[in-house]
Amino acid sequence: MPDGDRRLPLVALIGRPNVGKSTLFNRLVGERSAVVEPQPGTTRDRIYGELEWRGRAFAVVDTAGIAWHDPAPVAEAAVAQAKAAADEADLVLVVTDVQTGVTELDGVVAREVLRRERPHLLVVNKADHMDLRLDTGEFYALGLGEPTAISAMHGTATGDLLDAVAERLPAVAYAGESDEVPRLAIVGRPNVGKSSLLNALLGETRALVHDAPGTTRDSIDTLLDWEGRSIRLIDTAGIRRRGHIDSGVEYHSVLRAVRSIQRCDIGLLVVDAHEGPTAQDAHVAGLVLEAGKGIVVLANKWDMLQDPERRKEVDFHLERVLHFLPEAPFLHTSALTGRGVPASVSAGLQVHQVRQTRVATGPLNRFLRAWAGRRGPPSRKGRQARFKYATQIGVSPPSFVTFFARPENVHPSYVRYLENGLREAFGFDGTPIVIRLRPS
Repeated sequence: MPDGDRRLPLVALIGRPNVGKSTLFNRLVGERSAVVEPQPGTTRDRIYGELEWRGRAFAVVDTAGIAWHDPAPVAEAAVAQAKAAADEADLVLVVTDVQTGVTELDGVVAREVLRRERPHLLVVNKADHMDLRLDTGEFYALGLGEPTAISAMHGTATGDLLDAVAERLPAVAYAGESDEVPRLAIVGRPNVGKSSLLNALLGETRALVHDAPGTTRDSIDTLLDWEGRSIRLIDTAGIRRRGHIDSGVEYHSVLRAVRSIQRCDIGLLVVDAHEGPTAQDAHVAGLVLEAGKGIVVLANKWDMLQDPERRKEVDFHLERVLHFLPEAPFLHTSALTGRGVPASVSAGLQVHQVRQTRVATGPLNRFLRAWAGRRGPPSRKGRQARFKYATQIGVSPPSFVTFFARPENVHPSYVRYLENGLREAFGFDGTPIVIRLRPS
């Protein structure tokens, strides 16, 4: 993955329900990130992934099937999602189904993409055998150019698709701020006080504040002079659960929020302490970690909790719901009274500094040999992997290559064991750690 100071090109998958967008998403990012079921409208939570192909890195956004449950007309919702994807994405993949053939809704989506004059590719999915791959001529009628026939389920021709994607992405990397300017994105679900927190930090009303969810529709960047140091604050739209994303403006907002996460260094995750942590808070936290960013948790509206027992209960649930976070700082804040607001920036800067940490090869290997000696990798089929040596290959996030004899026998749980050791020994609190395995 590129360094954190570059915004990855964004590829959006759009199309009508049940054409295999989530299956293609899973195939591209290399894991079953989205739930895949045969009935339309299954997609819910995971919308974002990153991958690298032939030296080109980019992000992929999966979309729910177009308005299968929306009370508004399906065609209207199709236009809204196509507009949002075309406006925000560097490349739009219009996914269709060869087994169903061209439908009226495919035409609606195609016309909107063409109207926006954005780079696009036509993907004809479910071409599971040669006869179907040859049966794509009717899709030329959509006017989107030559169709690329694939089978996302079986992986057929997905390499050719990735080649075509890489060719059409912007040739120049997106330059971000200098490494000397930390970028803190204020993220969270709607109506938790993100814009109020930004205003409290700035000491003036620079972002619109309203008690209705979804007020912030665009990501807002503001430079802040913090104790003689420049910091870039990024306010973002609230990120809803996939099943609750509206087809028009809100979908547009989610794409922008994802992009803001991409280009930040630290995500300040704002949680409504009065309401208590939810599964959606965990989902947003997951997006930050998946992008390789640091994270600080802010339990906002703490002033509304007067009962000490209620406060203890909220802290307990915060730790339970966000148990997967990498020793992230947890702060109690109130954008209304100013409690904890300055400390939130200080915590973010501390995590930013941690992400720049480099461990010399000597101390790193002395520690890992001792750590691996305490608990060796479990054996598989009577053969055990053996740790040889390691080296750090990058920062932001801290990234390591570990060399093993028979690394294929190293279980993911043992990688987590190594990660826990590195975090304990070198203080990588609040940031993901990347560990790659290589044969020695």
